[in-house]
Amino acid sequence: MRYYVKNKTLVIKGDFDGISTGINGGRGRVRTVINHEVGKNFNEPDPMQYLDGVADSLAVERPYFGFMTAVHMTNLCIVSDRLVTAFITAGVSNQCHDPGVPGTINILLVIPGRMTEGALSSAIITATEAKAKALFEMGFDFTGTTTDAVAVLTEPRETGICEPPRYEYSGTATEIGQSIYRCVKKGVTEGIKRQHRIGEESALRSRLFVLASGDDGFRWIEFPPEKRGKGACKYYPCHYEGQDCTYCFCPLYPCEDPELGEWIMSSSGCPVWGCKDCTLLHHPEAAKHLTKHPEAPVAELKKIRASNGTQ
Repeated sequence: MRYYVKNKTLVIKGDFDGISTGINGGRGRVRTVINHEVGKNFNEPDPMQYLDGVADSLAVERPYFGFMTAVHMTNLCIVSDRLVTAFITAGVSNQCHDPGVPGTINILLVIPGRMTEGALSSAIITATEAKAKALFEMGFDFTGTTTDAVAVLTEPRETGICEPPRYEYSGTATEIGQSIYRCVKKGVTEGIKRQHRIGEESALRSRLFVLASGDDGFRWIEFPPEKRGKGACKYYPCHYEGQDCTYCFCPLYPCEDPELGEWIMSSSGCPVWGCKDCTLLHHPEAAKHLTKHPEAPVAELKKIRASNGTQ
């Protein structure tokens, strides 16, 4: 999987087997998923044709699943644990009893493994339950908006150290179901906070949340957008002087480039991409290039780094 935002569109690339309730949804294999931001007065007579035009402008691979949202793409939330990555845009201005006002909760789940037909379908139910729970806990008295959509995408990873997992079921009694529920609930809550400015402005900077475990149990690690330059990163001076800290959490992860890392087995028994010594995106020219060209492949970034005197 590779993801980035370009031209107000979230693009997720991979070789996915999945199911979608989006505009051109259904059951099938796709190479790309896009979630495109539209204006609040969007009223195209043929949404599918419009999305095809967006896909063409981004030169995305077909077939694809498409979604649209009036939520600002700057308020996209990405939530990940070791089993699921959830991409969520959440707005609640068109509650289910008021169909005349724009607003959508789009939930895109990427699961590195295989799922049975039943598990794929059940994952939509689990995600919907988590969305409803998030809304209720925030004080809303509705379960969704008139245009909510979900995609569940599976992509087995060949790590060379174990077989990709295969999930028979995905309800909340299962481990994968608990991961889906946890990530969706967190993403919907944080997405609504950002879209509707609920809470202190200083607390709404993070857009990526990664679940970590320690002696004190599970906790969410938040990654805010970092400014460039000396002293801007909270980890400075542990990082070296002059590096770029725009990408303290690498958007290429896991890149699976053998020159930059390797698959290792974690203490939980799951394969993890180990790249602790990789500094590719800490080099200013590489980070600058990726900011301008978010679709740039790893090989291109490595060439830029090498051309600036670092291998």
